[in-house]
Amino acid sequence: MLSNARAGPPPTAPQQGWFKSPARHHAAQAHGRDLPLHLIALILSYLDDVGDLARVTRTSRLFYYMGLPQLYREVTLRSYTEIRYIDGQPEGYGNGSPFAMGLNTLVSRPLAEYVQSFRVVGEWREHDVDDYNKGRVPDNSMMLQIAMRAALDRMKELKAFAWELSTKPMQTVYEGIMTKPSITSLTLRSQTRRIPRPTTLIPLIPNLRTLVVYDIDPLCYPDDISMLFLSKNLENLKLHWNPRMRESGEESVNLMNYFGRCIAAGHKLSVKRLAMYNLYARNLGDDFDHIADQSKMEELTMINCMGNSDPMTVFLDNTWKTKKAHDVPYNLKMLRMDVIEKEIATMMAQHYGMDRLYILDRRKTSKAGSLAATPITDAPPTPFQPTPSQPATPANGAPLGDQQSRSLAGEYLAVIQSNHCTMRHLLLSDHWVLSDDALLSLCQNCRNLEQLGFASAMPALDFLRRVFSFVPKLFALRLLVRTGSDLAHKIDSMESDMHEFALATELWKPDYKNLKYFGLGDKLIFKCGEVVYPKKGAETPVPPGQENSLNARRHGPIRRLTRVEWEDVKHVEIWGLDTQEFDSKFP
Repeated sequence: MLSNARAGPPPTAPQQGWFKSPARHHAAQAHGRDLPLHLIALILSYLDDVGDLARVTRTSRLFYYMGLPQLYREVTLRSYTEIRYIDGQPEGYGNGSPFAMGLNTLVSRPLAEYVQSFRVVGEWREHDVDDYNKGRVPDNSMMLQIAMRAALDRMKELKAFAWELSTKPMQTVYEGIMTKPSITSLTLRSQTRRIPRPTTLIPLIPNLRTLVVYDIDPLCYPDDISMLFLSKNLENLKLHWNPRMRESGEESVNLMNYFGRCIAAGHKLSVKRLAMYNLYARNLGDDFDHIADQSKMEELTMINCMGNSDPMTVFLDNTWKTKKAHDVPYNLKMLRMDVIEKEIATMMAQHYGMDRLYILDRRKTSKAGSLAATPITDAPPTPFQPTPSQPATPANGAPLGDQQSRSLAGEYLAVIQSNHCTMRHLLLSDHWVLSDDALLSLCQNCRNLEQLGFASAMPALDFLRRVFSFVPKLFALRLLVRTGSDLAHKIDSMESDMHEFALATELWKPDYKNLKYFGLGDKLIFKCGEVVYPKKGAETPVPPGQENSLNARRHGPIRRLTRVEWEDVKHVEIWGLDTQEFDSKFP
């Protein structure tokens, strides 16, 4: 009787292996078989918050083994120069820093086998920096390289690697990358301190598709990246030079150091997306005009490059304009730039089919460290409707003629309507105050517009409905307002609630049914919701002749609007790409 009362599993039953998983098994075995494993994996793939995913892996043994590969698929280790405190205690209290402990986990446990994207970022505290002047690498920097190499050797499925620490990688790390034929993306941050350091010729990565190198300064001992350009699979290239050279007019960048191997080997870069920031270098000859295969290029971004309105940079910038006949990227789909010149309009007139154009304002400031303040290059202000109270003056102070302003802006708009009527995203300069006829003509010819940003005098609401009748796909509209203009002062003088009320009582009409985002200047951004109708029987009679009065509009249908910030609309390109700030990731 006693044996029957205390009956348990037979002695031959398998015992729970707690050492294999820190999570408990399901209390009932059937619970783990409610859903097929592939459906559980699909559900877990929608968890994009690391904290949520980590908590799920601790709920059961099944979720531990299903969620662990996804939890460690993308790993980012961040280093700080100062100790950070949480609830009065330093991070890593009783152990090492989070950066060191994360690196230790990857080296000492088999979790590195799940890593497909590995990124180290932040400021590394280097000790004994004087050792560099004596021809020796400090021990703590060398230990970092050794630990990183040990972690890389355990990452069998690594596809993307980003080194964004303030200290540069060395040959030890590059040799670890060489053993990973699966790597297709490489991001490197160059150090910005003029301390003698060992330089490395980065070896060729055969399957490299995406290359991002930023903060390049020839006087800060950067590594040689010329071999990486010989990769035949390179599709995405983003190069960012330190803005110091343009600020001081210092000619220290020699493009032959980067592309000389390609020219010698007769290799053309077959990149589809090319982005360059702060380029300040001399055009050394015709070979650089053919360094890239223009038939393959689809997206081009040029920020703070080759502007010629500043006397500090005009001599080198003009070397790129001495040759009139340049290769034209006939398959170009996207162009993003912060300078407006006649040569660009001429280039756009030689091909067809662009669908995205973003013209940025160079005067907008960026965060220090990513893109410093640079010389100003003003674009023409008013193509068809000049504002006499605000004469156009470029950076060097010389007034820009009204006829020249009209002609240059008119060329851009004309070539857009004739050659690029397929345009989907269009962000124009806030200097170009379009007249009603110019705006209407633009929308009549570009009926595929989905996002539009333009500057104009405040259009009448009935005219705005006419504009939307020609662009039924438009879901994001941004009215640009130049800082310091009369319109900007007029908008600021009114409460934001008044703007919201005026828009809510207009945007409910069926003409705006596809509109999702509306921006007025840089401060007022609204997300458009559903239409709210008055309850039946609660309608207020409107006296004749007062249908458009404030009282009548207050009791009529309105569009529900939500005030949002710039960060909330960064996924919409006419806001998200309207910045000079450098981002190491491709959009």
